[in-house]
Amino acid sequence: MPPWTPSKGALCSRTSAPLSPCILVDEQDNVVGHESKYNCHLMENIESRKVLHRAFSVFLFNSKYELLLQQRSATKVTFPLVWTNTCCSHPLYRESELVEGNFLGVRNAAQRKLFDELGIPAEALPVDRFTPLGRMLYKAPSDGKWGEHELDYLLFVVADVKLLPNPDEVADVRYVNREQLKELLEKADAGEEGVKLSPWFRLVVDNFLLKWWDCVESGTLPEVADMKTIHKLGGGGEDEDEEDEEERSGGRREGGGGGGVGGVGGRGEEEKEHRAHRQLEAVGGGEQHQANENQSIGRELEKEGVTSNNTLSN
Repeated sequence: MPPWTPSKGALCSRTSAPLSPCILVDEQDNVVGHESKYNCHLMENIESRKVLHRAFSVFLFNSKYELLLQQRSATKVTFPLVWTNTCCSHPLYRESELVEGNFLGVRNAAQRKLFDELGIPAEALPVDRFTPLGRMLYKAPSDGKWGEHELDYLLFVVADVKLLPNPDEVADVRYVNREQLKELLEKADAGEEGVKLSPWFRLVVDNFLLKWWDCVESGTLPEVADMKTIHKLGGGGEDEDEEDEEERSGGRREGGGGGGVGGVGGRGEEEKEHRAHRQLEAVGGGEQHQANENQSIGRELEKEGVTSNNTLSN
């Protein structure tokens, strides 16, 4: 495999990743602000401030209906060298990745990170190829200092692609069929060969994957999509499988159901539009605050060596 050659626009820099602004949300997935990746992954912030950020997990299958897995790089701050689904990361607090209609912001972010991590160009995976199937909220410590607390969008896609893994992000890749995945799970459970799985991947495997794999093979993924419910798993929330606030109040999230654009009538739609407008204004208005915060985090990173030796990109 040829060496990784990052493009001019690749967003995989070791120095910039910890400072990138994640999207903060409440447990109903309403955007409430932004915070650096560094601060979002500190267990101190997760436990004391209940910091929760939006994320996504991509599950890519080839035409043989084999699932592409990656082993995370040894330089990852959280969960290094664990096996996980195809790509896991965060949409950033920027206009193109805040778009809620048809879940376009999350799809844009997934397309960006598939290139950053696996070298898959955007033209090979247009955003309309991703099928959002569900959302889950979970919390998982990685060690005493770092961890995850995410509201995770689960995106499925079927495509044959060429891979060029970025060694800063990915240690290894492999396609697995159901039986091979079962063997990997058994090794992880038994602690054999040092095999470990990411907590979010294991939650998806235990709760959704096998049923959804059937739909991958039958071409019926849109029929099982449920973007109304937020499944609260793995210590991420007090209650499980709650519909979001707009659903409980009689509205409907944009893009609900099979991923199409739904409507929210009357006052609910007007309030959503105002909220989206305020979010986009804040993208520009908070630049000075973000710059000050980045300087502070940069000094902290220099002390810990994270900047030069580790990546923090989920």
